Amino acid sequence: MIEVDANLQKGVVTVRFRGAVTNREFIDLAATIANFGSADRVLVYLDWVAIDRWAFSVPTASGVTAWRRARKMIARAALVHQPRLNRQAAWLAAFLRKEGVQVRSWRPQNADAATAWLSII
Repeated sequence: MIEVDANLQKGVVTVRFRGAVTNREFIDLAATIANFGSADRVLVYLDWVAIDRWAFSVPTASGVTAWRRARKMIARAALVHQPRLNRQAAWLAAFLRKEGVQVRSWRPQNADAATAWLSII
């Protein structure tokens, strides 16, 4: 499950992944971000700490298109995750950086540093 909390007045989107995550949900998240309609690029905090399982595969062509649209809306992204999700984090970080998005990744014990870097207070 993926929960999205958007405060577009502050330009911040917090995304919490919980339990089992499907590739479909991951692609749907991209569509959600792309359709925010914000005039400015947003800051995205991705909290992946509570993911139980995620049988990740590189997105299909339609999924890649959705993430291309989403990355145009993102200024910075902070990913907080366990080491077992390095593959997913690496793919997303590399993909977002192609559009000039600043991306950093942290372990859960450093979530406060992720928040500070992203300027979420």
